[in-house]
Amino acid sequence: MEPATLRRHTQRGSYDIKSAKAVFDDCYMAHVAYIDNGLPQCLPMIALVTEEEEEHEGANGCTDTAYSGECLNGGDKTNKMVVYLHGHPSMRLAELTCEGSRGSDPPRVCITATKIDGLVLSSAPNGHTFNYRSAVIHGTCTPITNEPVKRNVMRAVTNHIVAHRWEEVNPVASFQVGLVSVIKVSIDKLSVKTRTGPPGIQPRNREVDGPDIETPPWVGVIPLWEQLGTPVDSGLSPGAVISENLDKYIDGRNATQREYAQRMAR
Repeated sequence: MEPATLRRHTQRGSYDIKSAKAVFDDCYMAHVAYIDNGLPQCLPMIALVTEEEEEHEGANGCTDTAYSGECLNGGDKTNKMVVYLHGHPSMRLAELTCEGSRGSDPPRVCITATKIDGLVLSSAPNGHTFNYRSAVIHGTCTPITNEPVKRNVMRAVTNHIVAHRWEEVNPVASFQVGLVSVIKVSIDKLSVKTRTGPPGIQPRNREVDGPDIETPPWVGVIPLWEQLGTPVDSGLSPGAVISENLDKYIDGRNATQREYAQRMAR
């Protein structure tokens, strides 16, 4: 795997898969960019950075991934990290990926995930920025047709939205599995860029740029984090109650996000 080397603020960069996975795990959505007929496309999607299991040749000649039941949650029968995307088979990226498995050039994608952790306010306009974590992965797409693997990806997607949610809901309908296209992205390059801490003060030439304003501007960081609110009942499941797991997930994620943003502001 090659790094996608940063050109600016290189001290903020890292190139290990663990750091990239941490950013993707913390973002509900990522953006997937690819080229279709010479035109750039970009889609918001759930992107799961996880361990791949041992591969075997499928009956249709495509490469499938063997299933152990735990690979997408950190099982030990793994050899490398990949990204799994999923969507409807009519999705254009899914069509291009299937065409690639039949002899065309497989689509290559750029997948990005960004988390904003604070508004960084300086004493002059060009010193304003954000505290953030951003991960970029470049990779090549192949289709997954193995049904147990598709189910496992669907489980991982559900649990990415709310931890352990798959175990609390009804089993997935078999026909729904056929309505899902799963794409495996082999990772070619990656990079992670992070900014933390207070703002820098931009130098000013007072003779050229004029004097500072009379009242000094406030300079610092406003921490920013996602906040999950109180669940709003739909009325579609009479008699159901909010589970202990759901309550715990909401409170735990809110506390973790808040603590991180406040810590990174210092």
